[in-house]
Amino acid sequence: MAHGAWQKGELEVRDLGIMTYEQAMQAQQAIVDRRIRKEIPDTLLIVEHFPVVTMGRLAMESSIIDRDYFHKKGIPVIETNRGGKITYHSPGQLVLYPVIDLGEKKKDIAFYIDLLEKTAVRSLGRLGVPAARGDGRRGVWVNGRKVAFIGIGIRRWVTFHGISVNINNDTEAFSKMHPCGENDIRVISAKRVIGRQIDMEKAREVFTEQFISDLEVEYAKFPPTRWKYTISTS
Repeated sequence: MAHGAWQKGELEVRDLGIMTYEQAMQAQQAIVDRRIRKEIPDTLLIVEHFPVVTMGRLAMESSIIDRDYFHKKGIPVIETNRGGKITYHSPGQLVLYPVIDLGEKKKDIAFYIDLLEKTAVRSLGRLGVPAARGDGRRGVWVNGRKVAFIGIGIRRWVTFHGISVNINNDTEAFSKMHPCGENDIRVISAKRVIGRQIDMEKAREVFTEQFISDLEVEYAKFPPTRWKYTISTS
């Protein structure tokens, strides 16, 4: 999309399907660079990853309890430039990577993370999962177990990375680490909560719609006060 071919307030949604973490990061970085240069509008990337352990900027090797488990299964452990510590991705987990220019909205990182949590809670609620934000802890929870994880990056007030939500994925690998670097976190999937498989296409639709709605509502009070969101997928 050429410079000037879009209007402020537009949002492009791109569904990347299932791909490796490295592939998604390459795609994301290219979009971040173009967003910083104002060549493209805000963009929401939706993806599932093949099995991978990712180590954020604050992660410690001691957070991996059973490295042999990952080695035997051929699951790579990758260092990444997001915030936060250690987490796990696999098919059936829905990942949202918003590339959003906060400089055009509100330069407040905590406010933005609040938005991601609210979107996850409301989306899971629409899917029948009684999720809630943590009491003093980041992420999204169901009955004391973590169902969604947040790790972001900011460059020139453009966001990257985002939130991962356990929908249908196998959560065994989380027991082989200290998720988020904390030894008291127990993990659950939406599937386990409601006792049945959730249609991933439906989950994608719900999270996309909810993110757009929440973005518009949460930032409506900040200039510019009116936003028009248009969606195109590719």
